[in-house]
Amino acid sequence: TDKKMSFKTAEVMKMLADRVQKEGAEYVKKVGGVYLFVVTKNGQERSWIVDLKNGTGSVTEGNKSCECTISSDDDSFFDMFTGKANAQELFFSGKLKIDGDMGLAMNLSAITDG
Repeated sequence: TDKKMSFKTAEVMKMLADRVQKEGAEYVKKVGGVYLFVVTKNGQERSWIVDLKNGTGSVTEGNKSCECTISSDDDSFFDMFTGKANAQELFFSGKLKIDGDMGLAMNLSAITDG
């Protein structure tokens, strides 16, 4: 089995990439930041760079230093992006870690509530 596909977040990032392709310019205007999402599951880790600052935005799998790094487990990310969980609740319960620009973290709702 391909371990990479076992990440539910991978599906979410694919949908987000499609959305950014269609409405990226809007998101760039609203958000204006670059995020790194670090997702863990069963000891495996995958990362995505969500650029909502440059051009019309982009979503790529990879890892580099970004203005705001958000780390969580696969289930929590999936729940946050599908509206089953609130980012603030995840943060306060310790399931979501945020490093860097807190203001950008607050702007996340622009892409998670959609």
